[in-house]
Amino acid sequence: MNTFEALLALQEMDQGLLRQRQSYSQISVDLQDRAKRLKDLRGRCEQAKRSQMQAEVAMKRLELERASENQSRAEVEELLYSGTEVTNPRDYYRMELRVQEHSNRIDSIDQRMEPIREAANEARRVHSDLQTQLDQMEVEWVEQKQLGTDEQTRISQEYNEALKHRNVTAETIPSEHLGEYTRLFKSNRGMAVTVVERDICAGCSERVSMGELNLLKQATDPILCHCGKYLITLSTD
Repeated sequence: MNTFEALLALQEMDQGLLRQRQSYSQISVDLQDRAKRLKDLRGRCEQAKRSQMQAEVAMKRLELERASENQSRAEVEELLYSGTEVTNPRDYYRMELRVQEHSNRIDSIDQRMEPIREAANEARRVHSDLQTQLDQMEVEWVEQKQLGTDEQTRISQEYNEALKHRNVTAETIPSEHLGEYTRLFKSNRGMAVTVVERDICAGCSERVSMGELNLLKQATDPILCHCGKYLITLSTD
């Protein structure tokens, strides 16, 4: 394998390693995104639960207040109709007025209860829906996390094996060419070596002059394309 061939082989290996690193990183990004969405849903579910509890507590307080007013009204009515506390029209009027006051307060409580009852029902529905979503996402998260971890383990094993072969190939390339290749690979986003096909540089898609073609044919070492971005080798066809 000459230097040209070794560089092309090295580039193919490095591109494969780059894709594996990107795949590994993307799994981490995906898992982090899923974990964040799960955390957000947990927070929304907890907030909905608190809203439900607050509405239910407010409802319970009004129910107790209503029950107390209703009990007080019943007690006054019992006194009113038993006759033991009513000895004259004034007493009767006073007792009726107390009954009416309790009835008015009960009506007021009923009016206050209606929107709170609706809020409690809505909060209960929202919490139930979110809890269903959360339960499903929790199950999916356990599975997705395991799948992601397994896939990263597989990628790591394949990466380490490919890296060994890559290093063996790199050792066959003269250090000065390997250094230039490394620089170009990083600066040109994974494309350091290209070929000339039908007098066209595959790296920049520009035609190579006859003089440059003759120079390439006579070259024993890699040279830069006139675009100044890529190492060039001739195709073997």
